[in-house]
This record gives sequence, structure tokens and C-alpha cells, in this order.
Amino acid sequence: MIDTGEEENLPAIRQFLNKQGHNRIDVLILTHYDKDHIGGASVIIEEYDVGIVIEGPSTSNTTEYQMYHQAIDTLGRECKKLTSDYVFESDDCTFNINIPKRNKYDKKNDNNQSLVISMELKETKFLFCADAMELRLTEIIDTLCGKYDVIKLPYHGNYLENYNDFFDKISADSYVITCSNKNPGDERTFELLDDMNASYFETRLGGVHIYTDGQTVTIQ
Repeated sequence: MIDTGEEENLPAIRQFLNKQGHNRIDVLILTHYDKDHIGGASVIIEEYDVGIVIEGPSTSNTTEYQMYHQAIDTLGRECKKLTSDYVFESDDCTFNINIPKRNKYDKKNDNNQSLVISMELKETKFLFCADAMELRLTEIIDTLCGKYDVIKLPYHGNYLENYNDFFDKISADSYVITCSNKNPGDERTFELLDDMNASYFETRLGGVHIYTDGQTVTIQ
């Protein structure tokens, strides 16, 4: 599981997990500490059997950060704070977690501290860019360059000044934009995708479900 959304998103998350019959989360990756990414983390850790929580090298003094660490300590969950890029396997999937390369960023430090995750299953590849902005995007353009089946675009579809360079080096068959009426995507991002004749999906319009057997990918 990558991030937990805000507390207000928990009913939908519970409904989905329970419908799928999941009462355990092997790995919970928290990309960064903004409220809309970790707001539900303490409850998820309390209500589900979480094997390990993975977080980036930075810390935070926010209430949400303190709450989920309190839940970790109370329940004795394992927490791995990354200090370098990290690769692990789960079932047949290989996850590559790319950490931020600076201790501090001049602009939008919280977003640029995002962990960026690539996942491979047999012949399929996925990239999850959290809330990476220009400075962070520059770090991953060469490191994670290549073709993916699906890319979760960064920062709710906000337009980034180095998107042209990004799309020159990193491309996908389909893109997902985790936006909402509260955090809508930027029209310039949509125009850029349209100019590329790219297939993209907005969570503002409803849940996006991606299925793969390692050979083909289906998006609904």
C-alpha cells in the first residue's frame, strides 16, 4: 500500500480493502508527510495487520506524523527509515524505492522529499511519483528513465516546468492523475497529455482500478 490519504478517505479505503478480503498489509510505504498522504496512516496501522512501514529519511513535527509513529510504537510494528535507495521483492513483484537526494529543498520541501517507487511484475512496469516537483523530478529523470505501462503522475496533476524533459525520458502507455475537486489537475498538464495523444485517467472522475497478470494491463 502506498500512502493512506486523509482521514476523510478512510471509509472508502476500508470498503475497498474489506471487499477484497484484505486484513493484512505486508508493506505500507509512506512517500512523504503531507496530511493528504499520511492522514489515515495511524488508523490503517491500528486496524490492519501491517507487516512493515517504510518511510523516507526526513522527519516531521506534524500531528499526523506523531500519531502514526505512536501507533507503530504501541502495536510494535516495524518501521524502516530509508537512508539510501531500497529494493525489495514481494511475491513476484520487485519494488525500487528512490529516495530524495538532498536533505533540504529550496522550494516545496515536503513534496520534493517524496519517495518515488517503481514496480515490476514480469513484463509490466509501473511508476508512482508521489508529489515530486521540479527539483525532485530532475533527480529521477535519468535514474528511472524508460518505458512504463502505467505512470502515476506527480502532485495531483499540477503542471511542472520540466515535464517536457520528463516525458522525453520517461513515458507510459497510460497515466493516472490522483486529483479531486479539492485538488484538481492543471489544464496545462491535460493539454500536454492531449498533445501526446496519451491515455490518462483522473481519480476526480471515480476510482481507477488497474489489473495485471504480468503480461497485460487493464485499467477500469
